Formats: sequence, C-alpha cells, structure tokens
Amino acid sequence: MNKILNIITALFIAICFFGCEKDDICSGGTPTTPRLMIEFREKDNPSILKPVTNLTAVATGMTTGVVFNEGLSSTDPNRYLTSANKIGLPLKITGETTEYTLTQNSTSTNPAIRNEDKIVFNYTTKEIYVSRACGYKTNFDLTGSPVQEPNTVDSNRWISNIVVETPNIVTENEIHIKIYF
Repeated sequence: MNKILNIITALFIAICFFGCEKDDICSGGTPTTPRLMIEFREKDNPSILKPVTNLTAVATGMTTGVVFNEGLSSTDPNRYLTSANKIGLPLKITGETTEYTLTQNSTSTNPAIRNEDKIVFNYTTKEIYVSRACGYKTNFDLTGSPVQEPNTVDSNRWISNIVVETPNIVTENEIHIKIYF
C-alpha cells in the first residue's frame, strides 16, 4: 500500500511539472528594432570625432524631440538635448521615409548661432520574427544617401556632408551614417 501511495505521489508531481508551460517573457538582451546610429566628425579632419553642441533631433510630425537623457523628467527640456558625437535615431516602421530636423545650439536665443538642418532618410523595412514573447522586430535598408532639405530659416547649413557607412540597419553596434560639420 505504501509503495502504491509513493508511486501515485511521484506520478502526480511529475504530471504537475510536465504540465507547466515555458514563461513567455522577452528578456532585456533580446534584439529589438535598431535605431539609426549616427556619428559626427570634423569636416576638415575626418578622423576626429566632433560633438555637436546642444543638439536636438525632432522628427517631422512630432512635438517633442528624441529623448537623449531618459533619467530626466518629461517636463525638463534638457531631456531632449545632447552634446555627444554619436546618437541613435528611431526610424518609422510604418513607412519608408523619416525626416528629422537636427538643430545645433538649440538652446541659444541668438539666431546666428542656432542652426537647423532637415534630413530625409529613405529606406525599406523587413519584419523579422524574434519569438512568441518578443514578437517581431524591424530591420531597415537605406535606399540611397540621406537627402538634406533646403534650409528655410536661413541659407547657412551646419552639416557639410553626409556619408552612408552601413546601409543595412540590423544592429545598434555599428555606425550607419557619418555626418561631417
């Protein structure tokens, strides 16, 4: 009788463990839709990285810019500023074009110092299945060079050249575009 009870208990425990499903949790290390990685360089000496002073990046149709300082409050305007030499910009996954206004010295009230340039990125998208828990991610392929729109504020452009380094945007571990100024 004791043996039968032990066998039944063991079978019950085994059924409980085999009946469980794997957790559907998307881990933080899972690859997601990559951002367009941009590096800024000195136009007269391309080997030197050059930070952009008080840069903001605002996509057309958006009211706020790209968040560069996530630790700051959503009401703090410094949340949308960077003085870095590398940035990541998200691209729209529902279209084939994203336009950004990149503003150098965006906090300046002096119009001679504050300078904005519009850049249009054209691309194709490809959805890739990651897992049941994570769903899909989108990769991008840049089609041609980014287009620098005419400056409607003044004729002074701060960006002198844009070079595509890697047209296939599948990871954020590499630079896709170099901007010289």
